[in-house]
Amino acid sequence: MTGKRKCNPARWFACWALALLLTAPAVGAMAATLKIAAGSMPENWGNPFASTSITRLPLQSAVFDALTFVDSTGALTPWLATSWDRTGPTAWTIRLRKNVTFSNGTALTAAGVVAAFDYLSSEQGKREAVGRELVDIVSTKVVDDLSFTLETRVPDPLLPYRLSLVTIPEPNLWRAMGREAFQRAPIGTGPMTLGRVERNRLELIKNPSSWRKALIEGATFLILPEPAQRRTALVTGAADVAITAVLPSEFDDLRAEGGSILIDRIPAVVAVAFNTQMFAAFRDARVRRAITHAVNREAIVAAIMGGETVVASQPAGRSWFGYNPDLKPLAYDPDKARALLHEAGYEKGFAFEFLFPSGAVAYPDVFQTVAADLARVGIVMTSRSVPQQKLFENIQTGVWDAPAAAIPFSTPVFDALYPQRQHSCLWHAPWFCDRDFSDGVAAAFNEGDTERRRAATQALMARAHDMAQALFLYETVSFTGLGPRVEAFPMDFSFIRYEGVKLKD
Repeated sequence: MTGKRKCNPARWFACWALALLLTAPAVGAMAATLKIAAGSMPENWGNPFASTSITRLPLQSAVFDALTFVDSTGALTPWLATSWDRTGPTAWTIRLRKNVTFSNGTALTAAGVVAAFDYLSSEQGKREAVGRELVDIVSTKVVDDLSFTLETRVPDPLLPYRLSLVTIPEPNLWRAMGREAFQRAPIGTGPMTLGRVERNRLELIKNPSSWRKALIEGATFLILPEPAQRRTALVTGAADVAITAVLPSEFDDLRAEGGSILIDRIPAVVAVAFNTQMFAAFRDARVRRAITHAVNREAIVAAIMGGETVVASQPAGRSWFGYNPDLKPLAYDPDKARALLHEAGYEKGFAFEFLFPSGAVAYPDVFQTVAADLARVGIVMTSRSVPQQKLFENIQTGVWDAPAAAIPFSTPVFDALYPQRQHSCLWHAPWFCDRDFSDGVAAAFNEGDTERRRAATQALMARAHDMAQALFLYETVSFTGLGPRVEAFPMDFSFIRYEGVKLKD
């Protein structure tokens, strides 16, 4: 297939209308420009410190670079920093890559990096999402043009992984413009610069001075919140890439028409989080275990996820630091589930409402299946989709609209302890609070020896498994559709490696 792909006749008008909207030529559009259909354009993505969510990464990976990079296998890679040496229990020396410049020509120096840390340690910086992750960094000092020292409050053997959260803006402009103005005109060292921005469209332009030189001339983001919209854009040729928009049941059709699939391993575990503060039944570990035994997670992975992932045995993925390889998922056993419910005093079952974010392609099918399995043991789960931002507000404020929600255990630094600050009493507005478990999490965070930290984390994973901290479903995986023009599209958990993107002639 060389032209636009065919549209389902039953939906021809929708396809035609969307194609007309999205294929309108943008100013300066070129054949070597990649067209990406994405679900959102976070308003503050141009502020590199505002979020640690992977939803920002398709755009931030174009304009900015972090000090280190962790790929989808959990491997730590030099990025703006080329080396890091632990010179004492809490002391590090970091060295930077040579000959790196920002897109406006300013050179990357240790002074510019230290300026970023100085901001993150300020009162305003501490309120930024990245600043909250780095509160244990107490000082940074310039050694020379390309190296600086860093001191932490407590020993942190995983600091180099945490440095993957520190993305560096052009220091002079950040200081002169302020965060609000800078995020509308961001300048970094990445392979792209920001071009024209419209309500549902954003253009990126190749940065020829980047150390990660792009092979394409630019990229255009088409913001389409619903997966069906993104699939239609791919089908009509209005987009070359549809991020997190396809299911395994659609793979064959896409491949038959000259496209391909990118399977992206996300550092997260899909889970049903229980609000034990709000709903009495969820305070009983027997009830939580009953829910886990009642759901056929193997069937969900096979039928909905195409066998492309695995059932989660714990709140950690296999490539994370602290993952416990000895744990097995609780077996699908409805009879065991009924027995546990009877033992806990819920032999007649109970009902609860569950929230999940809209826009996630697999979630409606997954949670419909979960609800059907629970109904067979007398538990009625009523599911309701809400905007993703609303779910974020629930997490931040602790004001929940329902006693359970789809809140993943996720970590951008591949550390199994990382999500436990949120899914425990350590969170400022906790929904799951077991004091003994939380004390163990806090102690593990303060362990400075790498192997003792690993052992403590693995022990916590076993406790989370045994008490069914949440309904752990599967290790997160997403499916991105690629059109016939795309020869290569490397992406790690939404971080697009623009320097490796290739389009066919």
